[in-house]
Order: sequence, then C-alpha cells, then structure tokens
Amino acid sequence: MNQEIINLLKAYEKALNTSDTQAAMALYGSDPIFMPEFSVALIGRDTVKAGYDKVFEAITLNVVFTIHEIVEAGDWAYARTSSAGETRIHAAAKMVKEGNNELFIFRKEKGQWKIHRYLFATTNPASA
Repeated sequence: MNQEIINLLKAYEKALNTSDTQAAMALYGSDPIFMPEFSVALIGRDTVKAGYDKVFEAITLNVVFTIHEIVEAGDWAYARTSSAGETRIHAAAKMVKEGNNELFIFRKEKGQWKIHRYLFATTNPASA
C-alpha cells in the first residue's frame, strides 16, 4: 500500500481525535467535497471547514482507522477504511460507541496526495 496515503490517513485520524479543524483542512485539496452521513454534501474549502468546526463543537472523537484497501490510478487513488471507538456528545455529556465505513478519494496536487472527496456512514444501528 502507498505509504504516503497511509500517512495521510493517520494524520486525518489524529486531526479527528484532537478536534483540529486546521489539521484536517491541511489534508484536503483545493476543491474538496465532504459527505457526512445525515447531511447535505459540504462543497468547497470554506464550507468543509465550517462543517468540521460544527462537528468539533458538538462532539469529541476517539477513533482508530483500519485501512482495508488503497487503489491508485495515476494522480488519483481511493481508500476504503473503517473506524471504531467512542464519541463524547457534548450536549448530552455522554459517551457512545462510534463505528463507520469510509471512502476517501485522493488526488495528487503539486506532487502531494490530498483528500479530494470523503464519505462516511455509520456501522452502528440506530438506538431503539
């Protein structure tokens, strides 16, 4: 697997776990789209940044990513991952289990891999 992309995914994991919008945005390219579950697509750097700010105001994540595959084709690549851990929901002051499937699409920009598109969906069933 491509070590540069593995390192990018590890940096993304760290940005999530430290609620660091600036670090997360440094991993995105010039024209990102972030497609969080239960949300419209967030298109463009300003909108994606605002989305992360909102997420980090609402929750604190403690997750670990597992990389299942990375496929490259020239200046494009994708990675299929899953993540698991816990989420602290600030408004409710409680911890819940966290689990997702993720799909990252990467594009090389100025010789570096960047997140171009990102989509995730929970693996945890809704509470009854």
